[in-house]
Amino acid sequence: MIGHLIQKLFFALGGFARWIYCMFMNIVFDKNYEKNIGYYLFEEEVIDNSGMNSNKKNFVLGIFVFCLMIMALEYFE
Repeated sequence: MIGHLIQKLFFALGGFARWIYCMFMNIVFDKNYEKNIGYYLFEEEVIDNSGMNSNKKNFVLGIFVFCLMIMALEYFE
């Protein structure tokens, strides 16, 4: 139960970070990434060329963002 909740937290953090990154790319470099946050949070599980689906990308990025947040809290303490 708690493990599933933590996993969903990492999925959400990763999806939010991917959305922020794509919005930055759209503004600065005039790319054509999806602007809807729901696309990154609730996207279908499509496997791309790297062999990772969206949930795996969100999970890995979510762990990375969580670690960065912990380090930032320690640094600014």
